[in-house]
Amino acid sequence: MNRLDVLFVIPTNVLDIKGGVTDAIEPPARARLMAAYLMRRNCSVDLFDSNVLDWSPEKMAQEVKTVNPHLVVVPVYGYNPSASTQTMPSAREFAQAIRNESPNTTIMFTGTHPAALPGKTLLDEPIDYICGGEGPITTHELLQAIKGGNGIQNVRGLWYRENGRAIPNAPAPLIDLNDEPAMDAWHLMDPRKYRPHHWQRFYLESEASEPYANPFSVEGCPFQCNFCNIHSTFRQGEGLRVEQGLARPGVNSYRFLKPELFVKEVEYLVKEYGVKYFKIPDEMFGLNPNHVLTIARLIKERFGNSLNIWCYFRIDTCNPKFLEPLASAGFTYLGLGIEAANSQVRSGIGKGFKDEKIFKVLEEIESVGLMGGNNFIFGLEGDTAESIQATYKMACELNGHYGNFYCRQALPGSKDYETARRIDYPLPERLSGPGWFGHAQYSEVSEPYYEGRDLTPAQILDFRDRAHIAYYRRPEYLDKIRKDPRFGEIAVQHVLEWISHLERNLKRKLVEDAKASGSFAPIPLQ
Repeated sequence: MNRLDVLFVIPTNVLDIKGGVTDAIEPPARARLMAAYLMRRNCSVDLFDSNVLDWSPEKMAQEVKTVNPHLVVVPVYGYNPSASTQTMPSAREFAQAIRNESPNTTIMFTGTHPAALPGKTLLDEPIDYICGGEGPITTHELLQAIKGGNGIQNVRGLWYRENGRAIPNAPAPLIDLNDEPAMDAWHLMDPRKYRPHHWQRFYLESEASEPYANPFSVEGCPFQCNFCNIHSTFRQGEGLRVEQGLARPGVNSYRFLKPELFVKEVEYLVKEYGVKYFKIPDEMFGLNPNHVLTIARLIKERFGNSLNIWCYFRIDTCNPKFLEPLASAGFTYLGLGIEAANSQVRSGIGKGFKDEKIFKVLEEIESVGLMGGNNFIFGLEGDTAESIQATYKMACELNGHYGNFYCRQALPGSKDYETARRIDYPLPERLSGPGWFGHAQYSEVSEPYYEGRDLTPAQILDFRDRAHIAYYRRPEYLDKIRKDPRFGEIAVQHVLEWISHLERNLKRKLVEDAKASGSFAPIPLQ
């Protein structure tokens, strides 16, 4: 029996506290892209996802030893585009367990966080290599080097150790999505083992079978928000494109899968696995009119509005002509990055649209039966007590079916992280800090990033938590859910159970320490 070439080991994601409702378990989309690339080159591939197998690191290590692959790849991502850093502690546990059980097994980390801090990650973690770029080319070339007994100096995109130092190889180019579609690897992550978000199911009881899939249609985003780190894995390939005269310096890559190929993948998932619930995980799906409208038309032609699909938009890319075609093709939620009510704060993060635009877009969305998954961030540059109060007030006035509240984090790979390091801000990875879990939104040791003087991180975190709970308990929100035929009274009960559980169980060390000091002044909700 031939030895397996590459085994993908998916670490356990950091889950939110959901209580009576079951949150999503998403297929590992980036691993799928790499696995399909390898399979088309006649490499043998398998994947163990701890999120569906419910394996401890020790159990995973035993199974890895039994398989004995040439190479273990640990993709360090999460269930939203910026969740890689908070997955690092889990990735470390799994890598350490594999190292303990099989000391000679070769392990490589890929993902947004490792690509953002490749040298540090390589020297800090119990692994052999870091992929500093997108992943497929580096993984394939490393496998060939391992099997051929050759040196690894020519493996593009690889970081390796030499005399206690982290050494980078030449970068790897970005792949062509249309030449390298990811559909071939779905059998490694059977969608019937995964499940959608509770809000995507309209807060209703789980069905007996809820297959869930997350095919990409676009990689990258042309915008450059200070808090965003998603381009870490693309930077190497973008640099090569600049050298080749194919791109300008500082311009983010933005690659499309042909709509016909994307819908072919959707059709395969529906027919092969009975998938009804879809997430399009593109950081910026809603931008190019031809791309959006062609996908909507093709899905409608094949499936009518029988599917349940959500995707990401910006307020200033939400063209009214998109809305009716999307709604008629089974799209339900548009995840919208509103971020802040104060226009100056929004402008500081590259979102200079006016308040009137926000309310108009939400009105247009709901007029065709779509729903806003409205996202807000507290603690942005320029935020004050008054401005975060205004953001919460705007969220309530919009009264979206799903309101999502974050604290700003200086995530490795973002411009905020660069600023924080430059001003010597006490980030969670400091010697006495909580480590990478400090970047997790629902972690007990979560620590927001705020470099201003008007607020403290503890005040921002405390405000976020109270705002989140209060938002879902408002009579205006509950009435809206109750009267919507997609939701109803049972959805109201599930929302209240979820929020009650969250209120009882969400612990915050930063806030508790601040209150114990005797000088803590909470910001009122207004």
